[in-house]
Amino acid sequence: MGFRILLYFGLLTFGWILSSKGFIHDNIMGKISKIQSLILFVLIFIMGIRVGMDEQVVSSIGQIGLKAFVFAFVTASLSVFFVHIARKKIIKDKNIAGGIND
Repeated sequence: MGFRILLYFGLLTFGWILSSKGFIHDNIMGKISKIQSLILFVLIFIMGIRVGMDEQVVSSIGQIGLKAFVFAFVTASLSVFFVHIARKKIIKDKNIAGGIND
């Protein structure tokens, strides 16, 4: 496990050095971006297949969905609440109306 992490960081460092020295040109960067997107889509597809094949996940999909909804609702609500409180405490200018200049 530790060796894999070191290998990944080594590859990242090697790519950074090549890029910073100008060995990777812009036209190659465009191709690399397309290859990365393709590999990412394949990875997500494979992960979806593996999750879909797991009986425990499939049988408890309703519970997972409900918990995800509650978590998303609570975190979004608390974020809006704390931003509202922080804005009242920090910003004292009454002429500010949501960033719209009158």
